[in-house]
Amino acid sequence: MNIKEIGNYCREFRKQVLKMSAKDFADITDTNNKNLSSFENGRANNIRYLFLYYNLCDNDLIKELFIKELFKRGGING
Repeated sequence: MNIKEIGNYCREFRKQVLKMSAKDFADITDTNNKNLSSFENGRANNIRYLFLYYNLCDNDLIKELFIKELFKRGGING
């Protein structure tokens, strides 16, 4: 599993699909912005963040896209 690539993907997903700044993401999910930055830059591997990105998806198609690309980019076999 490539933690750095997963973090990069999540950052791209937040910006491009969720259309959300890091501050907005942190505020909405009640998380620490510095911890979010650490996760998105591959310096932290708290799986809780994946759950937060997933829950912010507004429909099943976007959720499916998130999971498929996450597994592909993160080198996760599933």
